[in-house]
Amino acid sequence: MKKTLIAAAVVALSLSSAANAAFVTTVDLFTTAQSVTDNTIGGTYVMPAQVGSALDTTILGGYRDIGVNMISNGLGVNGTRRTEMNIAGGVMDFNNSTLTSGSGFVRWDGVSSAAAINTTGLGGVSLTGSAFNLEILFSDAGFRFDLEAYTDSTHWSKIQLISAQHLTPFNSIISFGAFGLCGFNNGFVVVSCGAGGAVDFANLGALQAVIDPLGGSTAVDLSLGNVTTVPEPTSLALIGLGLLGAGALRRRRTAK
Repeated sequence: MKKTLIAAAVVALSLSSAANAAFVTTVDLFTTAQSVTDNTIGGTYVMPAQVGSALDTTILGGYRDIGVNMISNGLGVNGTRRTEMNIAGGVMDFNNSTLTSGSGFVRWDGVSSAAAINTTGLGGVSLTGSAFNLEILFSDAGFRFDLEAYTDSTHWSKIQLISAQHLTPFNSIISFGAFGLCGFNNGFVVVSCGAGGAVDFANLGALQAVIDPLGGSTAVDLSLGNVTTVPEPTSLALIGLGLLGAGALRRRRTAK
């Protein structure tokens, strides 16, 4: 019975905005500007200079890294199309040109000049709240979205989701508790963990969001507003997957 309840919670869709501001902790308000473009097929992520400072309270840990990688563009010719990410004015925009596939990431791991993630770069931050709140301003459907959280190189968790279409703003709630469901896989949500176990959000070393990591979709558009932490909206909603969305659940019911 317990497993059944947990599984039901993992695929549940929470429509709550969880607006208890007293408990909100900032991950990124996207007010510190940053941008990057890749118009070359394949290769590795193109990364601009890290932005932020130790005094920047709008970014978790004060600093942010981003990167994009154009994987294919439908033409096979460099320079004609692009994958890009632009952050300014409280919005993170990621998009691919027509027929173009590509990946992007936003990383919070403290001050660093390295291309690889520093899994202890935040120095053991203890997050307030019990869930992430992603303000989705616009989202295409059907692309993969990963949220990775690290305590160190062996203690980490990754939640892999499939996006739903959102044409108007929507708050997507992802519970910290879901990151402990190591090995869960229902075809729409996959949770994996490090060799030493799951992340400890009282000792957070790094956080990273990866958009379409394998470039499996073309012409992907995603716009995010504030990313914060909030109290979990209900006791049962281990993941309120607004990014996964009701569309996946409807498809599943139709198949039955």
